[in-house]
Order: sequence, then C-alpha cells, then structure tokens
Amino acid sequence: METESNITLRQGLDDFYNAYEGHLSHTKEGLPDEVKSFFKSHDVAHVLFGCDISLFGEGAVKIWTIFGTTLGFWNHFNEYRKANAYELSKNFTFLHVIKNIFKLLAAIPLLIIRAKRMHKAWPWSGFETYMDQPIADIRKEFNIKVLK
Repeated sequence: METESNITLRQGLDDFYNAYEGHLSHTKEGLPDEVKSFFKSHDVAHVLFGCDISLFGEGAVKIWTIFGTTLGFWNHFNEYRKANAYELSKNFTFLHVIKNIFKLLAAIPLLIIRAKRMHKAWPWSGFETYMDQPIADIRKEFNIKVLK
C-alpha cells in the first residue's frame, strides 16, 4: 500500500473498504440512497481523520464529526439514528469495550481541541472535489492533526 501522504482520498477510501471488507454492514445491497450517502460521508471521515473501526476509532470519528465537520452536533445524532448507524456497537465484545473505552475517554479532550483548531470545517456532503487530492494536502488545508 502507498504511504498515506501519497494517496488520494478516493484511494484511501478504497483501501478502507478493502481493509474492512465483511465488517461494514452498510455496504450491503438494497440500502436507501440517503443511508448510502450518509455512510459514504462517514467512511470518508474515517479515512480523513485516520480512524479505524474499533470502538476507539468509531468514537473518535464521532468526535471529529461533531466538532470538525459541517454536520454538527444535533444533525450528527439525527443522521446516525436515521441510518441505524449504532448497529455496529453490537459487534464489539466485552473485552474490546474494556480495552478501548478508557483510551477513548482520555482522548476526547484532545480530539475536541484538534477539531476546533481546524482552519475550516470538513464538508460532510459536497466533498467530491477533494476525492482526487492527496490526503496529506487535504489535512494540511484543513489543519487536521490525526491522533496517533
């Protein structure tokens, strides 16, 4: 795989789908277009903000989404509810939750600070113009500092 700094957002999204093939319930056929659109935005956020699909990664991408995108707080909860996006939480084992929850709780303040320090909010929709740009360039433009 190419280094993250050299790949475009589109390539990063393809890599994300390949890496988590079989683990993403929203890639099934027959979902309404509105739900597909929501999850594409959500998955692009995973790639852009450097989040995996662990409990920590899912929690982190929610913090980034609330504080660093145009979706915002209330729209975030409404859209997740409409898309039934909380279904993923059923896939986490008790041990996984224990291993990740404290790490996530400790990271929340730093995630909020980093999201608030962004130069501008990431567009939750209407991001197509960025799909063929290198991820590193997008992160620089928006001042996105991924949590390692």
